[in-house]
Order: sequence, then structure tokens, then C-alpha cells
Amino acid sequence: MIRLHIATLLLFASISFAEAQPPATAPKVEVKKDELKLSKEEQGVIDLTNEERKKADLPPLKANFKLMVAARGHAENMAKQDKLHHVLDEKQPADRVKAAGYDYGYLGENVAWNQADPKEVLESWMNSQSHKDNILNKEYAEIGVAVAKNAKGERYWVQVFAKQLDK
Repeated sequence: MIRLHIATLLLFASISFAEAQPPATAPKVEVKKDELKLSKEEQGVIDLTNEERKKADLPPLKANFKLMVAARGHAENMAKQDKLHHVLDEKQPADRVKAAGYDYGYLGENVAWNQADPKEVLESWMNSQSHKDNILNKEYAEIGVAVAKNAKGERYWVQVFAKQLDK
């Protein structure tokens, strides 16, 4: 029953965007590259994501610092509020990515809740067509990943996929 509930949540927890120009309403978030390092879990999600892309003859996604900032902020906010949503505090994925200073041409996001490790969350996403579509989208070139725990120790996972806006 719990697995069915989680699968249902996952089904509705994928979102993808393609816009010529991202919204300009979000404030900028100051980021410092030397302060952000990948955790083992974050690196694991990136590695497993790229393994799935390789099986589909797609190029690997490159970790992007600004996308990592957007993903971490959203994972931490979901954990703090104990909510699994793409839109929190009236901010869409596009708002968070723009606030991190990333100008995108293509953008997608996967979120998940309460998987134990990178392998389990990737399996969940790959078993959901909308999440799988994001992971295997040929338009995406870069990725940001995050995981945050709430007060009960439950994990909130985020993948942000993007391709920079052609200028």
C-alpha cells in the first residue's frame, strides 16, 4: 500500500519546460563555487542517471553548479515544509533556476520522497514514464541533484535538468 502511494506521488512529481526566455521575476541567489561539494548520494544519483542515458545512447549530463544550488534549495525547502511539490512558496522550478543565475533554453525537474538511496530513487524515477522522459530527454545537457532529510529522517530528492539558452 505504501509503495502504491509512493508510486502515485512519483507519477505526479515530474515536470518539464521548454521556453525561449525564462521568467525574470525571481531574485538572484548569491552562489560561491568553493562552498559546494557533491555528497556521495548526489554523485550516486548523477552516476546512475548517466548510466541510464548511456543505455539509451545519449550523452552524459554534466553537473552544473548553479543547477546544484537550485536543486539543493528546493530539496531543503521540501524537507523543511514536509511537502513533495514542484511549486513551493509560489516558486516554480524556473524561478529557482533563474534565481541561481542559470539562463535555460530547456528545463525539467524530478522530485521524490522517502527513497533510501540513489539506486532506489533512480529505480522509482525510471519506473515512472514522466520521470524517465526527463532522465532520457536528449535536449538536456546539464544536471543538478540534491537530497535533504526532514526532521523524521525521510529523504527528499531533486533532479534539475537543463540546457543553457542559446545566445
